[in-house]
Amino acid sequence: MPDAGDSWYVNSLTVPADKFENYITNDFLGEIDSHFRTIRERYARAIAGLSMGGYGAVKFALKYPQLFAMAGGISAALNAPGDLDDKAADFRVNLQKVFGPHGGATRDQNDVFALLAHADPARLPYIYLDCGSSDVLFLFSNRELAARLQERKVPYEFHEMPGAHTWDFWDAAILRFLNTLSEHSFAVKASPCPSSAS
Repeated sequence: MPDAGDSWYVNSLTVPADKFENYITNDFLGEIDSHFRTIRERYARAIAGLSMGGYGAVKFALKYPQLFAMAGGISAALNAPGDLDDKAADFRVNLQKVFGPHGGATRDQNDVFALLAHADPARLPYIYLDCGSSDVLFLFSNRELAARLQERKVPYEFHEMPGAHTWDFWDAAILRFLNTLSEHSFAVKASPCPSSAS
């Protein structure tokens, strides 16, 4: 669980030292693989997060499909580079610091809807979305991404459950995500059949 501050998991447009996308996709994965017994292949790697982290997880899955077999976005702030700074004034200063002005390249390069539109659906990982029906900031963008995933025939599931942008909702949602990992036999690679004795 890496600490990314208020970076939105982006290489910041205005603070050159803030390279949080590079940090997660290069440094952090390398750190995990060098310190733990991991399977260093896509089929054994998943990423998930909630709110800002949910946006980051989905973005990385769409932008770097070669790295992950599954991605989970729980109450994901999928509209962060889009209209979130117009909808929530509290986020405005930080979002503009990270993404720059509307219409800029950094916003487009980190927009999950633009990334999906340009991706090869056959290469994308399984996408898991889970959002509360009372999540006023993020429910619509989660519904919209689910609809676009369906249009593009990307493997996904979307859960819209009672709840809001709260820890009570997230505590239940992470269990649903972990159950999905288990149901899909995540990280279980078929081994060859043993040769029969003759």
